[in-house]
Amino acid sequence: MQAEDVPAKAEAAGARLSTALLALDGVAAVRGAGLLLGVELVDADAKAVVARLLELGCVANAVTPTAVRLAPSLLITDDEIDHAVELIGKALQP
Repeated sequence: MQAEDVPAKAEAAGARLSTALLALDGVAAVRGAGLLLGVELVDADAKAVVARLLELGCVANAVTPTAVRLAPSLLITDDEIDHAVELIGKALQP
């Protein structure tokens, strides 16, 4: 982990993911550290969003009625982040 500087890579990936999530309609805020993130939703039921995400192939969990927790691998790639954000955007659509 240290040889590949995984903590720094995870921090950068978390920043990329947070920024991309904040650009989505339906996301009010993103909180957390590194890749362990809470996504606060606007007018959306977190359980319904998580169920839709699972149908789309993305695992997340609802931690409050309006918040979704994301905890991807520390080794997530930029392409995987982009794909996850795309799926979350779809899951947020009515």
